[in-house]
Amino acid sequence: MEMDVHEIVNYGIPESAIDVLISRGIKKLNPIQVQALKKGVLDGKNIVVAAPTASGKTLIAELALIKQARSPNIGLYLVPLRALASEKYNELKQWSVLGLKIGITTGDYESPGEYLGNYNIIVATYERFDSILRLKPRWLHRIKVVVIDELHMINDSERGPVLEIIVARLKRMNIQIIGLSATIGNPGDLANWIDAELVYSNWRPIKLIEGAYNSKNKRIYFSDGRVENIIHRLSNSLLSIVLQSITNGYQVLAFVHNRRKTEEYAFELTNHLNLLAHMTNQELINKFIERLRSESPSRNEIDRLSTLIRYGVAYHHAGLSSAARKIVEEAFRERVLKAVFATPTLAAGVNLPARRVLVSIKRYDPHIHRFRNIPVFEYKQMAGRAGRPQYDPFGEAIIYDARGKDEAFRKYIYGRIEPIESKLSNERSLRIHTLSLVASGDAVNLKQLIEIYKNTLFYYQYRSTRYFEAEIERIINELMEWDMIRPYAGDIILPTRLGRTVAITYIDPLSAHRFLNIVKREDHGTLYLLHTITLTPDYMRSRPYINYRIVEEFEEGAWDDASNELVPEPPEDEIEYSFWLEAYVQARMLKDWINEATEDELSSLYGIGPGDIYAARDTASWIAASLSRVSSIKDMPELSNRLERLSMRIEYGVREDALELVKLEGIGRVRARTLIKAGIYSLEDLAKAPMTKLLSLPGFGSRIVNSIKEQLKNMGYSVIY
Repeated sequence: MEMDVHEIVNYGIPESAIDVLISRGIKKLNPIQVQALKKGVLDGKNIVVAAPTASGKTLIAELALIKQARSPNIGLYLVPLRALASEKYNELKQWSVLGLKIGITTGDYESPGEYLGNYNIIVATYERFDSILRLKPRWLHRIKVVVIDELHMINDSERGPVLEIIVARLKRMNIQIIGLSATIGNPGDLANWIDAELVYSNWRPIKLIEGAYNSKNKRIYFSDGRVENIIHRLSNSLLSIVLQSITNGYQVLAFVHNRRKTEEYAFELTNHLNLLAHMTNQELINKFIERLRSESPSRNEIDRLSTLIRYGVAYHHAGLSSAARKIVEEAFRERVLKAVFATPTLAAGVNLPARRVLVSIKRYDPHIHRFRNIPVFEYKQMAGRAGRPQYDPFGEAIIYDARGKDEAFRKYIYGRIEPIESKLSNERSLRIHTLSLVASGDAVNLKQLIEIYKNTLFYYQYRSTRYFEAEIERIINELMEWDMIRPYAGDIILPTRLGRTVAITYIDPLSAHRFLNIVKREDHGTLYLLHTITLTPDYMRSRPYINYRIVEEFEEGAWDDASNELVPEPPEDEIEYSFWLEAYVQARMLKDWINEATEDELSSLYGIGPGDIYAARDTASWIAASLSRVSSIKDMPELSNRLERLSMRIEYGVREDALELVKLEGIGRVRARTLIKAGIYSLEDLAKAPMTKLLSLPGFGSRIVNSIKEQLKNMGYSVIY
């Protein structure tokens, strides 16, 4: 049942909002949106919406936000990834025409973000909002609604516990919760846990037709009864299907569980596309290639992707720089690219629909040294990308590597999605969140901690506090041993300065504890400090993958550095030693980065991409800044200062002498080194440098030079033009 968009004024939505919706082409609300209205989403009721991709879930959240988040009230929209936050922020900014102020916050875990109280709608990552709940800014009580996008991330071992604690806290604060997800095996359980109304539907604006490829007879069998013969005979079934799809005029998104393979397949496909050159728009292609040349930091990345884009092909994975990923995504949306080979992370990221999606259900498991089937949940995430609104009559999702048609249809196409289960019971999560609850003052004894944990999905699913009581009591004792919690009167426990600092900086208490055990003096060298950073659980859980063959090449150097006390000594335990050695190589990579090795040099030496480098940079810079605070608490001021500067060097990828220059917007590692080579070492030197001299330097056009001079003027420098 649909509803005319004008009828939503009856639910308290202003007429001016209807004008915005109509300008977006929305004249009617679809059945899912109507169901949400009928169940009270605009009356402040908790809602869980479980519906396919592109079914209009986001609009439900938007309507609740624009109704609830009128001044002085605040609404939040939570997402798992920074890239998603930026995308959602740009979408929500359209509501500023109603007088709403839209903000975004994705990092800076130590800041309570008091300035965010000036906004009506705030987009944030899960972790950032968790840190806000710990820091308790003054505007916290003004929150009326929180939207949790990608609610199925509860199933993720890392982000799931963060979400559980967020929901547990929100339930105690009487704030409306709206959960959105495309793939939940047990949506009723999640709705009951959140005390929410369930909006559940399989309706899609673009029909999804699923199918499976049979390698024996070279045919695709579709769920609607169609059969397609694959006439091409390339080196593997995936490439054969992609080529035939392009020939038929379909835009294709092919998911591959191997980063290297995405690149190999893309290049191999171009060998067969010469006859289809007329299908590409060379003018638009050249536009994207020029953008790639100006925005990508890696010459190798530019060369490889440019070669592919000329054929209307690209690859997409976490090793690409963020600039390159964004260009590939935009080129695909504008239909410049005919085929993109991507790792499955894209399925959980930005919105990138395709006419035909090809899905691999086999993934190599290094723990058992063989391929195994992925969960149905993951398949549905990828399949949901099929079908482009306004372009396609339907979308097709094809499993291309099943053992047979029966396996694909029985388990994946018609099979039941696995139920979501709590991941809160792991020791790391309980340790982090127990300290945060004590440090924020939300719990002052074991009883209060248990009461909060009883609001989690874990308790809802298992209905027992025995595990919590035993495990949390053990963790409290451990945190006391680590000087992060102290006993007070009776059963009261309070955070120490160290415990409060660890909670505020958002690092794992074990990271701080290990750091303090390893670093006994303040004069350790840079490589030693980098190695202590890469040894932390926080770094190791998100480290970029470096092939172990490369790691082994550094083993002799690692022993030499350890014998000279340039790095922490290696452990005797075999498993711990392998972590130590890998962390050493990660530290060497970071040291090369802060000594201004280029992205291409690092890629060649360590087998990683620009995206990996920046991910490692972000993590290591955050940990270094956090450990700087820890050192200060432990009366090591010199070490604290060195770690703070090291954090900045990691962030910008520069030597010590460039730290002052990179403070300016537009001055990165390359321009800073150019200035230093020209004899400009400080902001004072830069202020006195004539514009003619700056304009003569490579990479310094009139726009950037004018910006530099304006910034310096605003900072109080006497500027020479």
